[in-house]
Amino acid sequence: MFKKLNPNYTYLTLILAFGLFLGYSFHPLIHAQPAPTQQNQQTQENQQPAQQEKQEAQEKTQNQGTQQPAQSAVTTIWSLFQAGGPFMWPLLLASIIGLAISLERIFYFAFHKFTKKTYEQDILDRLSDSLESALEYVEQNRKYLISKIISEGIDVSEKDPDKFIKGVEREALTYFAQAERGLPILAAISTIAPLIGFLGTVSGMIGAFDAIANADTVNAKIVAAGIKEALITTATGLIIAVPTMAMFQYFQNKVNTFSAEIETVANHIYKELLRLKGRKETENKIAIN
Repeated sequence: MFKKLNPNYTYLTLILAFGLFLGYSFHPLIHAQPAPTQQNQQTQENQQPAQQEKQEAQEKTQNQGTQQPAQSAVTTIWSLFQAGGPFMWPLLLASIIGLAISLERIFYFAFHKFTKKTYEQDILDRLSDSLESALEYVEQNRKYLISKIISEGIDVSEKDPDKFIKGVEREALTYFAQAERGLPILAAISTIAPLIGFLGTVSGMIGAFDAIANADTVNAKIVAAGIKEALITTATGLIIAVPTMAMFQYFQNKVNTFSAEIETVANHIYKELLRLKGRKETENKIAIN
């Protein structure tokens, strides 16, 4: 039987495929340059002395402006993007999606309080007094998600240990789904981005060898464009994948830590409920006898 595909992977695949289509459609148009005519060649020859004078003047004033370094940096990035070939477009879309999800998750974890460092120890201290004291502590700290999960588990349990555990598991799944939203896409981008980069590497090497095959004499300039495309796409894919994977691991670690603490705290309360249940059953047997 076939498993149902995750719609997130389907959407991501379609978006990256659309980016690749854009690359193949618009990249040649961006690189296209009009063929010089005889009149243009003559005018260029006449303009060469004037252009040389302008270049000298620009070199003198190169360090005077404050906006020129930023413009040169943007120009350099755009030229590298053009030299990377059509596979740079899906990589651009992947970087935008990864950045958007990372920022959204940062805001989510910043504004949602999961727990606090002393929560487990505080529960143990209250349980040493009584179960009611521990439940009162949970109600006093409802601003934490762990308290909401424990409280909702208590509400549906009717002080039954097994119902309490099932209630906590059911409520925790809802909060885990919210906390892990977007993380599978980050994992997919961190895996797909290097593959797209390697695909660009293969494309660049094919172009380099094709240039060698069509050239009468071989020199470095013939294969430079293909090799440059190969290296740029590989580097871009890795640059996107490394921070995306780091963000995925960071968010996943926070979710796993929260899950482990919920399990530990719920286990403490579960043991206390079992102890109270056993003591109540013993008292009932004594009363019957």
